[in-house]
Amino acid sequence: MSRPWPDFRPGPLGALKAWWRRRVPRRAEDFTFVPPASSHQQEFETPLPSAVYGLDFQVKLTIVWRLDLATGLRHNSPRSAAIHHVLQRAKEISGKAMLVHHAALQHQLGDELATERQVPGTHVWARAEQVKVSVQEEDLEMARKHIELLRNSTFKLAERDVERAEIRYLRDEVLTDVGTATIWWLQRNGYQVEEAVKLSNHLSELVKIAQRQPATHWAESLVSSVERAMPELEDSHRKDLRQHLAKALSVYGGSRVAAEFADQIGLPAGEQHTNGHV
Repeated sequence: MSRPWPDFRPGPLGALKAWWRRRVPRRAEDFTFVPPASSHQQEFETPLPSAVYGLDFQVKLTIVWRLDLATGLRHNSPRSAAIHHVLQRAKEISGKAMLVHHAALQHQLGDELATERQVPGTHVWARAEQVKVSVQEEDLEMARKHIELLRNSTFKLAERDVERAEIRYLRDEVLTDVGTATIWWLQRNGYQVEEAVKLSNHLSELVKIAQRQPATHWAESLVSSVERAMPELEDSHRKDLRQHLAKALSVYGGSRVAAEFADQIGLPAGEQHTNGHV
């Protein structure tokens, strides 16, 4: 009599395999628990600082994070940890950029924040995508003005250095005696000997005027004396010399003396050495 249902009984080989599985116990290490992967994301928008205090980029991005339970670490607020970590990475980059470079910054942030990194001390891994950087038009205009001020300040300082170098050259190397002054005049006026003879009295008076010791500030006298002791000192090293003098004065004379020295000889703000520090 035939069965009213299909015969699903195992064949001889299947029965042998089932018997063997019952005879040989499975080891615990044969079972591996793999935690299910979890991924989260959060859109976030916030200002980011630029290289100029008070002028910020506006950034909008999607922060993506996942939890790695295999690390054995935990954090009570994975979402906050991920957002904070990504923004800290973004600030380290944006804080070195000028506002006018916002277009390039967007690509730089998009590139570097796309790399997934583990939040230190946690089981959270975070990255960012869809990074968009913008700036407000009024902030951008202020940034352009700031750059223009920096450019003008740099040019003025350079012009001042050139003037000082020219004065120092005339006083210390040209108008030291009548002979040197006469040769200097001849070289610049086509070696007109007769004219130079006529001007000899005038050149002599110029030498006397240049060699008078004016009532100069002690800082200028100090710098002048040190530089005369090293006549072959290159112009590129003169600024370093003045900074070293300012540092020495700050150590042995105090911050007030160092500030007076720096102000008198024209050291730019931020390069005055006080208490032994730059």
